[in-house]
Amino acid sequence: MTPPLRSRRFLVFVLAWSVLSAAFMFADFDQVVPLELDDPLAVNGIGGTAATLALVLLGLPLGVLVDRARRRSALTVVPLLAAAGGLSVLAADALGSRSDGHAIAVLTTTGVLTAVASVVRDACLPAIAGRERLVPANALLSVAPPVLALCLAAVLSLLDDLADVTVPLLTVTMAAGAALLFRTVDAAEEPAPPASGLRREMTEAVRFTARHPVLRAIALYLVVSALVAEFADEVADGALRVAAESAAIPLGSYFSVVSLSALLVPFVGALLAVLLHRKVGVLRLACAALLVSQPFTLLLALSGSRGGAIWYVVGTLVPMTGTAVAAVALLSHRQALTPDRLLGRVGGLLLALATLADALGELLETPATLPTLLPGVAVATLAALAATVPLLRTVTAQKSDTPV
Repeated sequence: MTPPLRSRRFLVFVLAWSVLSAAFMFADFDQVVPLELDDPLAVNGIGGTAATLALVLLGLPLGVLVDRARRRSALTVVPLLAAAGGLSVLAADALGSRSDGHAIAVLTTTGVLTAVASVVRDACLPAIAGRERLVPANALLSVAPPVLALCLAAVLSLLDDLADVTVPLLTVTMAAGAALLFRTVDAAEEPAPPASGLRREMTEAVRFTARHPVLRAIALYLVVSALVAEFADEVADGALRVAAESAAIPLGSYFSVVSLSALLVPFVGALLAVLLHRKVGVLRLACAALLVSQPFTLLLALSGSRGGAIWYVVGTLVPMTGTAVAAVALLSHRQALTPDRLLGRVGGLLLALATLADALGELLETPATLPTLLPGVAVATLAALAATVPLLRTVTAQKSDTPV
């Protein structure tokens, strides 16, 4: 019998997800919002706000639809809708009818589809890879899309003169191709239970998540992490500026070097999750990765000192790696603990909560300058550790943690 992670259906699933993810990556602001519009930045802001509001309000109802539908059908519909949005952009370009309203509609739809696609993927994976192989399956799904995107970006860099035409066509083609690939993925699914009403089905997901100690802890971790993410990013940006000024290096060049280094984070995080999850236990691994890695953020306070570049890179990449390990572990653990009939709803609920927390967290944005860098770094570190507290309490309350 072919191992689940070597089966044709899983490999096709990984390829399809990678293609769809790359399509979303290339469907960027420049394609949807041309500079010819009256105020392209305002259009982008409205579209982003509308997508956030839609995810907060519709995340759980969309999860209900995912649980009601056949998962393969949901996998096919999402990329087809993304392809339709891309086609509308190409058609508007050809007809010369681009407008603010059209750009806002496409931006909103693309933002919602990008997030909902992850909910559908997470709901489908247990039936495709098997619940006993979720950690390596999620690890592969986390690293395959950026590899494909980097390869495509390298090819497109050689076609710079044709980018205005090539990139939009490529995104539409990739989205449509992903739909065809998903259509060939066949997995045994439990039949969806009879619909009992939207409100009752949403309430069931909320109650299940709130009453399950591990899922409740994961939800709290995601909410707190999203709430402080914007502030942590501002602190890291402030440390980057201080480090670049201290080293007398142009900020753009410095940022490029750091960005290239950060490309390794998903791969290292995925590898560590695969190697350690059976020995340590999935939930314990997530806690350990966060508790060990997040204090390295304190090194950002040394960005303005001698060797500040090294302190900045270590203080940035180590916490990012720990977060990547925890993301793979917690997602896999959540999928293993959630019944098939609730996978879409729980995923939609967590998406709505994290999106709301992220939006509220933008109010915490504060530019970090040299006088405020140290307290900012300290607060960011404490906030990251505070997000881990619900997970740690759950681990200590459990007598054992069964690996998945």
